[in-house]
Amino acid sequence: MSQQQKQGTHPSFFVLILVFFFWGFLAASNSIFIPFCKSHFNLTQLESQLIDFAFYSAYFIGSLILYFYSAARKVDLLNKIGYKKGIIYGLLISVFGSIVMIPAVNKERIVPIQGTVEDITKFTTEQQLQTTDHSVKIRKEAKDGEYALIVPFGAQADQYITDPQLLSIVQGNNFTKDEEKKEYSANFSTANIESIVTELGTAHHQTVTFGYFALILGALFIVALGFSLQQTAANPFAVLLGNPEQGANRLSLAGGVNSFGTTIGPIIVSRLLFGAAGGSPDDANITSINTLYILLIVLFLLAAGIFAITKMPSATNADEHFESSPKASRSLAWITGMFILILVGLVLKQELVCFIIGIVGIIGTILYSKSAAQVGHGEGWGAMKYPQLVLGMLAIFIYVGVEVSIASNMGALLRHPGFLTEHGLKESELDPFVSLFWGSLMIGRWTAAISVFNVTASTRKILSVIVPFVAYGVVLGANVLKGTDVSNLYPYVICIVIQIIGFLAAQDKPAKTLMIFGILGVAFMLFGIFTTGYVSTFAFVSGGLFCSVMWPCIYSLAITGLGKYTGQASSFLVLMILGGSLIPPVQGGLADIPAIGIHLSYIIPALCFAYVAFFAFRVKSILKSQGIDYESAVSGGH
Repeated sequence: MSQQQKQGTHPSFFVLILVFFFWGFLAASNSIFIPFCKSHFNLTQLESQLIDFAFYSAYFIGSLILYFYSAARKVDLLNKIGYKKGIIYGLLISVFGSIVMIPAVNKERIVPIQGTVEDITKFTTEQQLQTTDHSVKIRKEAKDGEYALIVPFGAQADQYITDPQLLSIVQGNNFTKDEEKKEYSANFSTANIESIVTELGTAHHQTVTFGYFALILGALFIVALGFSLQQTAANPFAVLLGNPEQGANRLSLAGGVNSFGTTIGPIIVSRLLFGAAGGSPDDANITSINTLYILLIVLFLLAAGIFAITKMPSATNADEHFESSPKASRSLAWITGMFILILVGLVLKQELVCFIIGIVGIIGTILYSKSAAQVGHGEGWGAMKYPQLVLGMLAIFIYVGVEVSIASNMGALLRHPGFLTEHGLKESELDPFVSLFWGSLMIGRWTAAISVFNVTASTRKILSVIVPFVAYGVVLGANVLKGTDVSNLYPYVICIVIQIIGFLAAQDKPAKTLMIFGILGVAFMLFGIFTTGYVSTFAFVSGGLFCSVMWPCIYSLAITGLGKYTGQASSFLVLMILGGSLIPPVQGGLADIPAIGIHLSYIIPALCFAYVAFFAFRVKSILKSQGIDYESAVSGGH
């Protein structure tokens, strides 16, 4: 142990927590980027969720590469190169992805609007097409076979709303003026799409700009691939950069910084895209993302440079042997096969079907592995011979999925007419609610972090009441700095009070905490489904409160009693972050089905929370059968 470790925290730890901020900042920013891209690239709700698919599948692919390479070479690759180099390489990979992102968002092709007729006929409900100059939109309406021609207020509006040819085609031969939304609109049928588009093209010379969404997804995948390597190395490194007895405190601090990034990320990205609070989505430009990624390139390089020149403890054992687990490897290969099937579905435009088959296949593989390992007494299964780990892998898969899915589909929900407001929110008005969701994770994690400090039981109870409201104040303050009126967010304190009661009832026991928060998650999702307006919105947003401590609770319960298999088990759990890439598109695909819609699609998060509650119940009996006190597991930061 180095002298620095004995004395306290190594100064480089305060550089390390910067990467924790990056992960949270970009992951939560996707919740704003998704509804923007849906509009900008004329996407379905499922297609817009491919942003999450690209981002979180990179964690799976990155971890999978590390595992199979280490298995083939019989040596833990990351342990061999060291955590420091692992973080540096991860930062450089993210730099490359950020560099690729800049030309990706700027690459566009402009086509005459007449060439979009076939695209428009395939639109799902609320999918829309916008002209290059933003002066006209065509949107698919909820009523079958009906579309809307929308003309925003402006200098060019008159030439469209007085065009005799357009007036002769639209229903009622007239445009309706909407002062609140600052637009004119008129409906027309599927049969008149070609006539409308032809008039816009010939008489008004309209064009449509198409970006290269696939390139953006590729760049985002590369950035997240770097994050995967960083995260695999940074969590254990945070513990080792100082006095080991204070490792939990450092992880909690790093987790708090991560949550702060998730809180302000949506606010900053919304400001970049739309300007001040309430800015017009029609004035938004995707090239504004250039500013964000140029800043990230500088920060990534700065962090990598500081790591490179700073002397740090090696904190690894390069001679550690990588234990072969051929049967576990075959299960991971089957899971990879399901992932490949989903990729094939994307190419063949059978996305929803293949996502569902793929997820069912992954769940089936995990459950089969649990059964087979027990029948065969665990030989060749490595860490997967422990049922608490296998069920924990599924719990992590589902937990990450529900956390991401609630936030990523929230933009479409809030924009849906009649849900929160009569006409739905604009893209530029979403960030207070999205940041409140991610801020809810910060509220829960800051509250959970109290337990790592040496305070009396009475002081802990007092702090458990005070800290959530301090964190809530940080969320409100961040929105106020952007110029947002936060008075509508005040009633959310009711949800925070319920979470505080849940914390106190759980008595800092991971299984009990997970059970209570899983049940509350189910209850609030169902409450949100059967209500509308602010009540329903806050019910869905509160999913962040209940997700906030699920990672450490699941993680600690899943690795309890694994002994020498703990390291391998940890890598398997990180692989299951894959759920964040697969579950959101399924919810998005259900939202695209008119009979279900975006509101009812939140049955997916309700089902996910139900499994987490089941895991909390089941793992207690599993650990008890192994002679382990399941309530002695200590939850850590994430």
